[in-house]
Amino acid sequence: MQAIVLAAGKGTRMRSRLPKVLHRVLGKPLLEYVLACLADMGVRGPKVVIGYGAEEVRSFLREAGDRLNIKPDVVHQRVQLGTGHAVMMAEGLLAGSRQDILIWPGDMPLVKRSTLEALIREHEISDADVSVLSSLQVNPAGYGRILRAGGHFYAIREELDATEAERRVQEVNTGVYLFKAAPLFSALKKIKPTNRKNEFYLTDVIEMLVGENRTVSAFPLASSEEGQGINDRKDLAGVIKMMGMREIQQHMEKGVTFVAPEQTFVAKGVTIGADTVIYPWCYIESGVKIGCRCEIGPFAKIRAGSMIDDGSAIGSFVEVNRSKIGKKVNAKHLAYLGDAVIGDGTNVGAGTITANFDGVKKNKTRIGKNVLIGSDTIFVAPVTVADSARTGAGAVVTRGSKIKTGEVFVGVPARPLKTKRK
Repeated sequence: MQAIVLAAGKGTRMRSRLPKVLHRVLGKPLLEYVLACLADMGVRGPKVVIGYGAEEVRSFLREAGDRLNIKPDVVHQRVQLGTGHAVMMAEGLLAGSRQDILIWPGDMPLVKRSTLEALIREHEISDADVSVLSSLQVNPAGYGRILRAGGHFYAIREELDATEAERRVQEVNTGVYLFKAAPLFSALKKIKPTNRKNEFYLTDVIEMLVGENRTVSAFPLASSEEGQGINDRKDLAGVIKMMGMREIQQHMEKGVTFVAPEQTFVAKGVTIGADTVIYPWCYIESGVKIGCRCEIGPFAKIRAGSMIDDGSAIGSFVEVNRSKIGKKVNAKHLAYLGDAVIGDGTNVGAGTITANFDGVKKNKTRIGKNVLIGSDTIFVAPVTVADSARTGAGAVVTRGSKIKTGEVFVGVPARPLKTKRK
């Protein structure tokens, strides 16, 4: 299968200088979800049609290609004259191809691989020249309508050109198509911009193929949420919410408790062990790994590059950033743990800060096992703290300090506490 990804539009209703396909959902650009799904299905050279913000999108595609192990072929649609015109621009890269061509808008991240595989099966069974993925929407405003006669699909009507009766139709076009290559490009040569937007509509190909007695089919989605495209910030917020709930549901199915799922942010690509409890208002970024039987939150922020081992508690207003937290570590209140390694059984007092940035680079704080860190301790990294050591409340452990096993450091700047001889 070949694939054409439509990513040229500006997204005027987004009110943004950023190309629409680069707006983020759970930490990743919209376009990355589409490319990742295609890569997962074995499409290694998708044709990506770009236009508005071309250089920004090109830059992203180079980075995404490396991450996803794909090599996108870029097609520059310098003047945006509609979806049909965008596909025409990609014809040169597909000349002579006998493979079916999947066409997918770059702003539709909710479509699942299983849905596309079902579309492919239906396409093959029906031997259709084109199969369209459709969706039932309670409020179909803004979408092209799927038109049927006697149950048979025969056209897609864009809303601006639809009659009042056609606008009442609730089955809509998602913009995802699977075409046989030859009839697609043959029909594209015949379409005209005879519509209110004076654009070359890809949707016009449907009626043209019907007129040639070719087979067309529309395959309705089982879940209408997958058909949600993004036209404005309201749509973006809705997709973020749905994608977030999809991620959280997957974690719950694996034994993770979310006290308030609707008030929790978990990015794609997070690993959480069974019997961990996530309290409300937590923000967990992509790539984070959390072990079993942990407690996270409320109001905790776990940033990318962090690992939290089994049985640890990261509590209220604690931020963990690029840090490795050992087993049964308690950091329950008001702390910033950045670029830190903290050993098993350590207790992090309220107000603890690892001051990791010296103005030039980020430095490490290394804390051993079973350490007791007093409230309001500041570690000016790099700092090393050995097993079973302690700091007093308000201690400022200065840069380069090395606290030995069993030592107690107190004061500003912190120094070893000397005990009196008996």
